[in-house]
Amino acid sequence: KVGGFLQRMDLCRKYAFGKMLVIGSTPPFKVKGLWLFRGQDIPKFVMDEVYDMELYEWTKVDLSDEAQKERVNAMIEDQEPFEGEDLLDAKCFK
Repeated sequence: KVGGFLQRMDLCRKYAFGKMLVIGSTPPFKVKGLWLFRGQDIPKFVMDEVYDMELYEWTKVDLSDEAQKERVNAMIEDQEPFEGEDLLDAKCFK
């Protein structure tokens, strides 16, 4: 499922960097992601074209908040465990 989402995001390759993690020890597993887009907002064409964008909860990161900054670093570095759960898979979009 994560691979399909990354394929659909291919249209914004020039505008984004992303990291998707699959975490948990028993199903249903959780999917967490970190996406950096050019500018302050998710480009409208991405929201219009990638139908499963609305399935995820999107939150703008405040890097002046030390806890959020540490969470971003943990995602980029594939730290295990992530938020106390097993890291099953990590995919990078660049």
